[in-house]
Amino acid sequence: MKLFYLFIALFITVSSFAQTTTDDDHYQYEVEIGTDNDFLVIAAESDRYYTYGINSTFRWRNEKPIFLDKWFSKKIGYFQSVGLNIEAYTPDYEREDTETDRPYAGWSYAEFAVTYGFKKSFLSFGVDLGILGPDSQAGALQNWFHEHVSGDPVLDWSNQIENQFGFNIRGVYAHTLFAKKNFDVYGVADVSLGNIFAYVNPGVNFRFGKFNPLSQTAAFQNSLLANKSNREFYMDAGIALKFSGFNATIQGDKIEDLNFLDSEFINNLFLNGHVGGYYSSNRWTVGVRYMYSSGELSDNDSQQYTMLTGLYRFN
Repeated sequence: MKLFYLFIALFITVSSFAQTTTDDDHYQYEVEIGTDNDFLVIAAESDRYYTYGINSTFRWRNEKPIFLDKWFSKKIGYFQSVGLNIEAYTPDYEREDTETDRPYAGWSYAEFAVTYGFKKSFLSFGVDLGILGPDSQAGALQNWFHEHVSGDPVLDWSNQIENQFGFNIRGVYAHTLFAKKNFDVYGVADVSLGNIFAYVNPGVNFRFGKFNPLSQTAAFQNSLLANKSNREFYMDAGIALKFSGFNATIQGDKIEDLNFLDSEFINNLFLNGHVGGYYSSNRWTVGVRYMYSSGELSDNDSQQYTMLTGLYRFN
C-alpha cells in the first residue's frame, strides 16, 4: 500500500507542475497499470526465476523538452514519465535435482524516463532508484497472494538477498529497417548500467497488422505521441541475444568487488523471445505479450511468463 500512496502523490505533483501543451490533436497525460506473471502461462510451471512484476506509470507531454533538446532537433515528439515497480525472483523451489539455483530476491524501485520520437525511430533513457532485499516487500506480497487468492504454498523468503540500495541507468533505441502498409521489421536494443542490472540486449522484431510508427506505437508505450484518433491492432514478435554482465537478483552485492559468479554456473549470453498483441483506440490501449528466455543459470530450465498492460490517456 505504501507504493500505491507514493504513486498517487507523484501523480498529483506531476499533474500540478507539468508544462501544458497547446496541441489539441494529442492527449497530454497517460496512466499505465501492468503486470508480469509466470502464473499466466498456460500449461507451464510457475513461481520460477522471475515470477511476477507489477508496474504503474504516469506520462506527460511537455510543450518543450527540458533534456538534451539541442541534440534532437529532428524529433517529432517528446514526453516524460515517472513510475513505481515491484518485482519478485524465486528459485525453482519444487525442483530438487539442480546444483545451482537462484536465490529469493525482491526489487522495488521508482523510475524516471524521457522519450524522444523521430520519423522512423525513438530513443528513451531513464534512471531507476530503489531497494533490493526484504524491504522491497516483494516476498510479503507474493505470500499474501498465495494465501488469500491463488491457494499456492506460502514460501520461505527468510533467506533472501540482503537489503541494498539500487541504481540503474537505462536506455532503449528502436529503428525501422523495412516497412510496408501492414508489415514492418525493426531493430531494437535496450541497455542497463548499474548495481542491479548491467546488460546489453539487441534484437530484431516484426509487426503485422494496423500500426503506428515506432515513436507512436503501443508496444513501446509511445501512444501519447499519436493523434487522438489513434487506432492500432497488430501482432508484435521478435528475438534478442542478451549479454548480461551483472544481475544483483542472482549475485547480490558482488559487483562491489567485481567478484562475479563463475561462468561455470551463470550464462552471460542467452536468448530472449516474445510474441504479443496490442489494441489501441483513442484514449485506451491494452496489450498482452508472451516472453521466453533460454535461462540465465547454466543448469536451470528456460523461463516463460506473460505481460499484461492497460493504458488510459486524457487531457
